Parts: sequence; C-alpha cells; structure tokens
Amino acid sequence: MQRSDLRICADLTKPEVGEINRRLDEYNLAQTGNRYHFPGKCDPGLAFNLAVKAPDGAVSAGIKVSSILGVMWLEVLWVGEAHRRRGLASWLILEAERIAYEKGCVGAGTWTFSWQGAAFYPKVGYRLDGIYRGYPLGMTEHVLSKRLPSSDEVRRRINRRVERNRKAGYSLVTIPTEEEMRVVEDGLGRYCVAHAGDEMHNPGIKVRLALRDEEGGLTGGLMADTTIRIIALEALWVDEAWRGLGYGTRLLAEAERIAKDHGCVAAQGSCLSFQSPGFFHKQGYESFGTVDVYLGETTEDLLIKTF
Repeated sequence: MQRSDLRICADLTKPEVGEINRRLDEYNLAQTGNRYHFPGKCDPGLAFNLAVKAPDGAVSAGIKVSSILGVMWLEVLWVGEAHRRRGLASWLILEAERIAYEKGCVGAGTWTFSWQGAAFYPKVGYRLDGIYRGYPLGMTEHVLSKRLPSSDEVRRRINRRVERNRKAGYSLVTIPTEEEMRVVEDGLGRYCVAHAGDEMHNPGIKVRLALRDEEGGLTGGLMADTTIRIIALEALWVDEAWRGLGYGTRLLAEAERIAKDHGCVAAQGSCLSFQSPGFFHKQGYESFGTVDVYLGETTEDLLIKTF
C-alpha cells in the first residue's frame, strides 16, 4: 500500500459522516470496556435539559447537559439579564449535578469564555484545568471541572436557595419543551454575539474531508468547525488498514490549510488518553491543560496549535 493510493476530498457526504462517527464510536467503546457513553447507552450519553420560569411564566434561565465516560458536560447555561444575581445559575447547575450523580456520573465539566462564567464556576466548586489562548483580540476560553459531590450534599446546598427562589415566584421546569429550550439557546447566542461581535461567526465554515480509495470507498475523514478565527477539531479517523502511512497527518494538514486560507489563527482540540494524544503533539499541538475527572484513569489532553 502506497501513500498515493488514497486521495483527500472536500466533499464528505452525510452517510460518510455517519460512518465516521460510527467507527469512532466503536473504537471508543472498545477502549473503555463499553463505558464511553456511561451513564447512557449511546451518544451523547446522559442528556437532559432544565429551565427556570419567572413569576410571569416566561423562561428566565436554562441549562443543557450531556455526558461522556461518567462526566456531565455543561453545554449551555443562560440566565436572562433581568433575572441575574438571584442564584438561578447555581440552582440549575446544582440540580443538574444532583441528577447526574444519581444516574452514575462521577464528574462534571464545562468550557466558558472569559466574559461568561470564568469567575462564576469556581464559586460552585469547579477548578480550572486550562485556559485556551488561541482566540484573537485577547479573548480566552476556560476549561473547568469538578468531582461530583453526593446528591445528599447537593440537596443541603440548594434547599435554602430553592425555597427563596420559589417564594419569589420562580419555578424549575424538569422537562422543558423544544420551544422553551430555544429561548435559552437564542438568549445565550445573543449574549455571545454581544461580547464577541462579528468575530463570533468568523469565518463560520464547516470543514468536512473524506479519505477515499481508488474505487471511492471511504477509508478515513476529518470533521471540524470554525468560530472566532479558530478551527475546532471534532473528529479524525483513518481505517486501521491505512494507519501509520501518514494519512492522518495529511488530513490534519489539509484542514489547517483551509482554516488558514479563511483567516483562522489557531486550532483547538482535545484528546482522551486512549485516543493517541501523542499524534497531535507530533503535528505541533501543545497541551494547555488536562481534565482528570473521568471514570477510571482516563484523562483528557486539551490541545492548541497557533498558525
């Protein structure tokens, strides 16, 4: 098998995206004894939303979480401007932690910009794992995590806050509708644009690369998205029969070339300890932190490469 036997194409189809995700999932499950999605059975593991309604019945705050390998990740957290400094954010986080702990999660984590919750999360027990400094204009993104306390301890911490908010007319929605969560996600989106401006969607492209053999069969691929002039790596896979021949390096280099041509200044990624973080180090990526609250001895290497 020669390097010239395969070609890189920038036209990954939807079925091929599904195939790459499936093959990566098989690898992750095999490497973790089928615990990769724990406490769920498939991607994104444990996943749920919570919302808070104000006295007038309007959605005033919300949270969206998922899990991987026993860690609950906070994907979306938003509180409407008129309802801040009432403890709604910590109420939602603690309630989410309680549910996750009772389902089997052992840790929690989040990524947050310097103008979002970088100063807030340590107040509810999260420790700083690393700061991503690859954005332009001095913006940074903080990665934080914590070991989850028992649900009894969480209840003790939130009881007083919950009672105060309920007396004020706020109510927790444990199964919010799609429309209610759309209010939460749109609110967060407006908040981000207000702070990052036009950079939030710059260059705003999806990078989808396919590695194909002479018959057009899929043998590998890469998926990434761009925002605030960085390319965020999502997936990189090469069929086992073609590994060790430099194709992963070529896919990564092509994605970086596309990103640089569109004005990106850096690449961002992360790699679990069983997913060969050494490969990325050989391609010029540096670690800016480590997350170590996963099940067992698995850790996550946080990666950056500036162009």
